[in-house]
Amino acid sequence: MKAARIINFIVVIAPILFGLLGLTDEEYLIHAALASIVTGAVQVIIALFMLSKHSSNLLYIYFSITGLFFILWEFLGTNFYIFALPPALALYLTYIIYIERQKEKALLPKA
Repeated sequence: MKAARIINFIVVIAPILFGLLGLTDEEYLIHAALASIVTGAVQVIIALFMLSKHSSNLLYIYFSITGLFFILWEFLGTNFYIFALPPALALYLTYIIYIERQKEKALLPKA
């Protein structure tokens, strides 16, 4: 779970950093958009990995909202409002990883 937390941190922070760099050079905004796509893909892989280890209602909700995003994208097209879901999903999975890590720490015996 520690590795998932570190990987998640890296892929979540990358689009933010590229977006901030985009204030100085517009080319970085393209990198921010691409990093957002990579973030989504990596987070789905992390969530699948977590789901294989433990069944959690939070993960089922995550996958339901992810599926809803793609369904809405298909029917609504590139409507601005549906693109608020990916950042919310990124924060939600980060929260799930944090909660699962806390549960893992609580179960480990103290040395």
